[in-house]
Amino acid sequence: MNRFYQHYYQYQYLETRDLFLVPLFIVLIYAVVDSFVKRKIRKDLRKYFIPALSLKMFGALASGLVYQYYYRGGDTMEFYTSASYIYSLFWSKPLDAIHMFSASPVWTHPELTQYDYLPFIYDVTTWTIVRITALVNLFSFDSYPVISLYFSIFSLYCSWKFFSLLADLYPDPKLIQRFAYCLFYIPSVFFWGSGVFKDTLTLGGLFLVSYNVYEIFIRRNLAVNQILSLILGLYLMYSIRLFFLIILIPCIGFWLFAEFRDKIIKNETLKTVSFPLLLAISSMVIIFGVGRAMSADESLSAKALQQKAEGFQSWHGSLGGSAYDLGITDYTTSSLIQVFPKAVNVTLFRPYLTEAHSGFQLITALQSLFFLLYLLYTLAVARLAGISAITKDPLILFSLTFSMFYSFVAGFTSYNFGALDRYKIPALPFFMLALVLVNYHAQRRKSRVNTA
Repeated sequence: MNRFYQHYYQYQYLETRDLFLVPLFIVLIYAVVDSFVKRKIRKDLRKYFIPALSLKMFGALASGLVYQYYYRGGDTMEFYTSASYIYSLFWSKPLDAIHMFSASPVWTHPELTQYDYLPFIYDVTTWTIVRITALVNLFSFDSYPVISLYFSIFSLYCSWKFFSLLADLYPDPKLIQRFAYCLFYIPSVFFWGSGVFKDTLTLGGLFLVSYNVYEIFIRRNLAVNQILSLILGLYLMYSIRLFFLIILIPCIGFWLFAEFRDKIIKNETLKTVSFPLLLAISSMVIIFGVGRAMSADESLSAKALQQKAEGFQSWHGSLGGSAYDLGITDYTTSSLIQVFPKAVNVTLFRPYLTEAHSGFQLITALQSLFFLLYLLYTLAVARLAGISAITKDPLILFSLTFSMFYSFVAGFTSYNFGALDRYKIPALPFFMLALVLVNYHAQRRKSRVNTA
């Protein structure tokens, strides 16, 4: 109870002993990783592993320091508060601690209502994070930064799986280097996607699903570990943020269709119209599906969508300073379609430099400026070759459609640049990946023309 009081009421989550535990764990991690890299990582990719690991661990530890000393608390610390309390129960009331790992502990075990003061105990989706954090805490000596290091390793594992797939599909060394930038070096991604956050687990699930869909359905690799890994990725997204799957599944369908289109459709006219038709269908599935996930009830009504969306917007807007407005006045399907470009723009290219009011926002603004400049460069250089690449490379289609639809949802529901910086991170690697591949195909086409 003393530690709970320290966490919950005094907002103190880091301790003196962390100064000794964290360096010890970091040394152990590097020692284990050094052996792993030599045995398991192919030679041309080894140089990317340690920098990626270092950035992940830095992001995990730095984000914890920000929440401790800048925000003085927050959701990540409340995950730890409940997980730490469960850890203490293992020594005093082990049966209660075990029951805490139920998806809905209070409803499944009514005797646990005595602990209803624990953060998120009534929130089924968020309690998933608490359960995972509590499980990791069993091997972390009840230390928040050590838990965050475990999260960073999981984040690296998931993103590395997808990175290795990209390196197999496109073995060009220069292109592999750009893939590393897309997956490991984007500031918002390694800062907000490595620590004890929902975003770390859902982004990891996204990479796992993307990697294993290709392995299972395209490469026909039906190994048990591939199937289990796919199930884990689906579970993380389904149990934490359902709208991930609502966006992802149609985009994966688009990806698989692009891979097998030439085998399925022989008629050239049907091939030509198939992509825009499927894109239109996917768009409607995502818009209505996201509306269902956001709704307060099971209906698809505009009123239910409006109430939920306004709840997001009102709360994030009330944070002040970094609030933004998309100018939407109603929440009908036509209005959502109209606001689509604004929501995508705010996610990928804002805040602008003139909208940055703090050091954190300035970093995000510089990142957004880079995204905008790289897009303009791609449009100027690729031109028609870029359009051809989009229609011919299934991975570009998947990356572009997912990043666009996810950017819409993130931009529409955040209404605060601080919140948006975290919520948007799944879109960023895939958007950059699409641009990198478009440039790659355009350059190859120009090279073939020049040598012809």
